[in-house]
Amino acid sequence: MGQTFTRRLTLEVPVRLADGGGGQELTWATRGGFWAEVRMRSGALRDETFGRRSRLSVRVRMPAVPEGHAMRPRPGDRLRNGGQVYEVEAVHSDDGRVLTALARVLTGAGGAA
Repeated sequence: MGQTFTRRLTLEVPVRLADGGGGQELTWATRGGFWAEVRMRSGALRDETFGRRSRLSVRVRMPAVPEGHAMRPRPGDRLRNGGQVYEVEAVHSDDGRVLTALARVLTGAGGAA
C-alpha cells in the first residue's frame, strides 16, 4: 500500500541575526516545500496562570531525504502549512522510503508558542 501525501508543507530553519545592539534576533528562513501526511498524535489541556492552554502533537510523514540533506527536517525546525505551524521535535526514517517527524502544533501569531 502506497503513501498518500496530501498536504504541502514548507520547511523553515532558524537563523540568528545580529540585532544591532550586541544581541541576536531569531528569524526563520524557508528551505523549500514538500508533500506530506499530517496526523494527530495526542492532545492535552494544561491549566496555567491565565487560563487553559492546549498542547497538540502530530506525526508528519513525508518522502525520505538523506541524512545531512538541506531538506531533511531537524529538531527545532518548523513545518508550515499556511497559518498552521509545527515545531519538529524528532525525526526518524522508517524504511528508507518514508521519513517520520514528531512535532507539536504552535499556537499564537505567526506560529509563536
